[in-house]
Amino acid sequence: MSCVLRASGTNFEVDEFLETSSLDALTVFHRGEVQRRGSVMTQRRTEQSGVNVSVSTREFSDLRGQIEDAVEFLSENEKELRRLRDFPGLERMDLDFPVEDRDVVFQSDGFPPRLLSLLGALRIGLVVSRHPAYWEVEGQTSTQQ
Repeated sequence: MSCVLRASGTNFEVDEFLETSSLDALTVFHRGEVQRRGSVMTQRRTEQSGVNVSVSTREFSDLRGQIEDAVEFLSENEKELRRLRDFPGLERMDLDFPVEDRDVVFQSDGFPPRLLSLLGALRIGLVVSRHPAYWEVEGQTSTQQ
């Protein structure tokens, strides 16, 4: 999974919004549901209702490509995203970019003004989620070492 738009709110009627939405839901969740983490059920219940929408399917190592896809997604879906932004009960929208950690002393990733302008106009937050790089050493991934 790559760049994802996350929208949620305590009183957000996500199903009502999606009935007439042109956005394709990747994940839908409802307040009060038991959360599922991987294949394990947790005892914690979801405090908000919401939806996740795929924005890009580029690799974590391709931030530039994710940004290009995000600018295109935001531009093409601007009207529907404004409707989502103004939908009763919606409290938060974020665009989450998963970025691969690089083997460097200091890692810095920038975002172009065009993307930031689109996000600001739609009141969408910017999130960067760092993920470990997966590389093979003698048949093992970094998580096996």
